[in-house]
Amino acid sequence: MTPRDALHHYFAFPEFRPGQEAALEHALAGRDTLVVMPTGSGKSLIYQLAALILPGTALVISPLVALMKDQMDSLTRRGLPATFINSSLTTAEQAKRLRDIAGGKYKIILIAPERLRNRPFREALAKVHLSFLAVDEAHCISQWGHDFRPDYLHLAQARRELNPPLTLALTATATPRIQDDIIVKLGLPRAEKIITGFNRPNLTFEVFSAPSSAAKQRLLRDFLQTVEGASNEAGGIIYVGTRREAEAVAAFIGDLGLPVQHYHAGLDSDTRSQIQDSFLAGDLPFIVATNAFGMGIDRPDVRFVLHYSMPGTLEAYYQEAGRAGRDGLPARVVLFYSPRDAALHEFFIENDSPSALELRTVHNFLRSLPPLSHPERSETQSKGATGEEPGVRVTTWDGDSLARPLVAASLSEIEQATQLPQVKTRVALEQLQAANAIRRAADEFFGQLRLEVLPLPDATLSAIAKQVAERREHKRYQLELMTHYAETGACRRQTLLRHFGDSGDAAAPACCDNCLSRAETAEAAPARPAQSQAERAALIVLDTIATLKWDVGKGKLAQVLKGDLKIESARPEYKANRNFGKFTALKLKEIESLISQLLESGYVKQVGGDRPTLKLTARGESALKAKAAIDVELRPVQAVEAQRQKAKTEAGGTVALSGQLLARGLSPEQIAAERGLTVGTVYSHLGALIAAGQVDVNAVVPADIQKQIRSVIETVGSVQQLSALKAHLPDTIDYGQIRCVVNAWLREHEPSAAAPTPQTSAASADGGGLFERLRAWRLEKARALKMPPYVIFWDQTLHAIVAARPKSLKELEAVRGVGQTKAEQYGEEVLSLIRSGP
Repeated sequence: MTPRDALHHYFAFPEFRPGQEAALEHALAGRDTLVVMPTGSGKSLIYQLAALILPGTALVISPLVALMKDQMDSLTRRGLPATFINSSLTTAEQAKRLRDIAGGKYKIILIAPERLRNRPFREALAKVHLSFLAVDEAHCISQWGHDFRPDYLHLAQARRELNPPLTLALTATATPRIQDDIIVKLGLPRAEKIITGFNRPNLTFEVFSAPSSAAKQRLLRDFLQTVEGASNEAGGIIYVGTRREAEAVAAFIGDLGLPVQHYHAGLDSDTRSQIQDSFLAGDLPFIVATNAFGMGIDRPDVRFVLHYSMPGTLEAYYQEAGRAGRDGLPARVVLFYSPRDAALHEFFIENDSPSALELRTVHNFLRSLPPLSHPERSETQSKGATGEEPGVRVTTWDGDSLARPLVAASLSEIEQATQLPQVKTRVALEQLQAANAIRRAADEFFGQLRLEVLPLPDATLSAIAKQVAERREHKRYQLELMTHYAETGACRRQTLLRHFGDSGDAAAPACCDNCLSRAETAEAAPARPAQSQAERAALIVLDTIATLKWDVGKGKLAQVLKGDLKIESARPEYKANRNFGKFTALKLKEIESLISQLLESGYVKQVGGDRPTLKLTARGESALKAKAAIDVELRPVQAVEAQRQKAKTEAGGTVALSGQLLARGLSPEQIAAERGLTVGTVYSHLGALIAAGQVDVNAVVPADIQKQIRSVIETVGSVQQLSALKAHLPDTIDYGQIRCVVNAWLREHEPSAAAPTPQTSAASADGGGLFERLRAWRLEKARALKMPPYVIFWDQTLHAIVAARPKSLKELEAVRGVGQTKAEQYGEEVLSLIRSGP
């Protein structure tokens, strides 16, 4: 029977998909073959047809119990002889299937990799002709793959012991590096490669910026209300990062009145099977799941795969994305991207692997366990704690003679004894197993692991630590690639294809959101120009992001637009931006709300991890270039209010503006009327400027009133309480005037103005030369930056600098009143003045 005849006869398919026939021909010709084809392209058909055509029995390695069952059910429905052996079966059922295998009843046997190390299974397999070995999900053998499994590392040895058979390795998610690693790890130096294009033209790739949990919920609600196929007639998968999130998102969708179920590994097997079967049958349109759901899911009419949380690798992302549109019809692959997702993955990368001490703790606990029995117990052993039937030898997966007794413990017992979280405990066991410090028996019985514990030398611990560091670095690199995909403004499809080494055509009818946005802009009629105040404000935000020299986050951008002097003093370059202070009449919360609207409408996106910054999207770039109207909500600002706020900013702040108006000849009462403030507030502004030496008290308080206040100060002998002074003065003299005179009095009597302090002594010792040079420099700097001199340094700080005469930035930073920020801003200039002379 030819391959095409077999295709029609067994599966009723009219044609092969790309790569299937070529891979099948290699197998029929007896050539080892690596097959790399995207999810949904029909890899399993290759080894199924090869098994049916070639004489003998094909052995298929599959990583998941559920995947084995799905494949066996599919084959048996077609009347094809297939079976699987795993720990989900009873001992009696396992024994029956082993007898049937030995009798040559099956053409295909599906097993997990550890089954190859089970003596009874190997004895049954030895009685049949093995047509070939197929390793499905072969990327699991590579430590650089996204789903590395130590069990796969033993396949090369098992393959050699099987003589070795013709071998097919199949995967959907292998980069060129992983492809090479698979070939080396399996020992296939002359393997043929069938690598079909990774392009799935019927899929449209989209990323939506979702800076918060609330934003994700709004996006999900809008998506489900508009997505094609959001009904009982088509399916959709929503992937999340955690079990808790699966339950929460499913509840949210349920509240929208849509039929949905959640799926994760924490559910019991019957519930998982019921939910999976319901989804595959088309009775359940939507499922919210962790990555525990997916392998073997071949429902053809999945119209969308939505990642509510970003995966940690492009391999995992593309594998899950490939479950959409298997019928060849248009489908959407959507990612809700929040920089917080990347930060969470970074946390997991740093904390998912145990330290050398924790590995030693797990190993010591396993060594302390009592042995189950003597390693050389006979085949007549009765069924005991291991749950085995009489006559079945207990061995390691290798089937070797045991040097040590087996011990048994459940995962929860190991967690409790070592005080390690579940993830670290599992990884520790994998690492100890990969380092041959423990060997696991073939199956788990009653939830227990059965282990042979071998020595763990310090050198082995060091080697594990090195491997952990290498894998951690690789995971960071994988996360960077995933984050780049989410943040890029380039073609997303091309980004994916190039990652997998596919340099072929990336064309598709509806490629990705970036390409579609650019196409819409090019083809659309000229956009309506921005006219309203709110529309122009939106463009100012976009222009600021595009022109700022430094990347900024949402809060910092709002400060720049507000004209916040604090941010300007921290980094003067911000003030150089043409939009600095454009929104002085708005509150910070109003500006942040405007930025949020632009984020949610797709004109702006957040990039980065712990401290995300803002970038324009392709849509934002187009809108800015066209000066197009953007629909946003913003409180209108009256012209008089804008002018008042502008004057305040130009003056250097609200306090400085009062001083500026005073210098123009306005009285405190007139300033209050001009600015819409109380007279008391204006006096407090002027009092602060008097204290700073920026305003002369004689310009604020008449001489006769000053005389009365100073007289009372002498009488009371203290200025600590203004109320004590007020009690001795006429009612016509208010607290504002008293405060101004008191501040002037304090300035006249402060240590820097009197004799006697180290600072002034230092200033005097050098004739005041350095102090005066510093003051002159400060004044020039303040004028250049358009700010009051005291914002740079107080006089007291200049005196302290003179006294300390620092020689380095570190010493300058330690001077009281300087600190790290100002040392970085002004330090070199100050040190230059100090070095320039006495």
